Amino acid sequence: MNLDVRSLRTFSRLAHSGAEKAADSLTTLAGIDTYVNVTKVELGTKSDVENEFAERDLVSVHIGFSGGLDGHTVLAFSPESAERLVDALMPGIDATDAEGELAESSLKEVANIMLGGFIDGWADYLDTTVDITTPTYVDDENDGPLDHIEAEGFENGGDDEHVLVFRNQLEAADNAIEFDLYMVPTASSIETIVEASGEDGALPVESFAAFSEMINDGANQASEDITAMTGIDTTVEVSRLSFVPIEGVPMSLTDAVRRGVVLEFSGTPSGYIAILFDEPSAENIASSLLPGMEGDEAMRQSAIQEIGNITTSGFLDGWANALETTIDISPPKHVHDIGSAIIDPLATDLAQSQEYAFLIDSTIRTDDDEFTCDIYALPDETELRKALKQLSPAA
Repeated sequence: MNLDVRSLRTFSRLAHSGAEKAADSLTTLAGIDTYVNVTKVELGTKSDVENEFAERDLVSVHIGFSGGLDGHTVLAFSPESAERLVDALMPGIDATDAEGELAESSLKEVANIMLGGFIDGWADYLDTTVDITTPTYVDDENDGPLDHIEAEGFENGGDDEHVLVFRNQLEAADNAIEFDLYMVPTASSIETIVEASGEDGALPVESFAAFSEMINDGANQASEDITAMTGIDTTVEVSRLSFVPIEGVPMSLTDAVRRGVVLEFSGTPSGYIAILFDEPSAENIASSLLPGMEGDEAMRQSAIQEIGNITTSGFLDGWANALETTIDISPPKHVHDIGSAIIDPLATDLAQSQEYAFLIDSTIRTDDDEFTCDIYALPDETELRKALKQLSPAA
């Protein structure tokens, strides 16, 4: 499977257009104004995709597709959002009732129309015919978007096989309903789309996979560095690479207040990195580094800057070693604001030279949730292309 940054743009536009059609369908069906919040193209392993579903309590409907395009789609709601949607469609019906066959049927019909319209857009682009399966209702949070796949192209791959996931986050205008629309095409279908885009210079997926492994290694090193500094055991919960429209980068973060540092890195690749903690985590980590200094805000800010600096170095040093290059890091700048406001100026700066961004998202946490550290990196697209070419097996 080969990929190209320009092909990823095509994928993102198709996915966003399809999600807008799905949102329009829900607006018509339920009378709920719905819009697409953000569209991401995520590269991860099959186990990454399944683990994300396993960690969330979801009500979902799964539909496979085959023909000119093969793969799987999922419409996933929190139980609360599913209940609100069913109530809008069929007032008085409980979506969480185990015997609520009408609720299940209602969600399946909504998904059939929304996901069918989503797939039709891809079929039109490829000038082909795509058949979809009967919707499958799933209320077990352990079932992910690959568990029910029947289409050829998935069943022989192991958990470490890399897949592309098109993830669209949608929500109602009043925020009462939020849900995700997932599409996971097979590797052969990705090749079909790449060929249809007519782009030259596509790189083997191994290049992206190798970079993804660099991200994971960097997150593990950062986790070890945090543990060494604080004496608190930490683990990497998630580490992934997403391709996002530049304006969608701030929307990838919640509006919860965060505290941490922002740094700029330069070399191959170059870009920005933010090390962010929620406020309780920032307090806990500062206290672990400076016990008894609760009243000295300047010292606590300095402690957060120092751990941000060390974490960034651990995260990026592995990149420099793998690419046999030097990556310089600016002094850390302390930040304290809502997450989207912290990331927005970084995305705005990159938007002067690119329309899309590779967003690197890693989460480090303690087993008892004493603190959580989120790492967000935004490499410059031109420099990242150079890095990906160096990682190509043919390089």
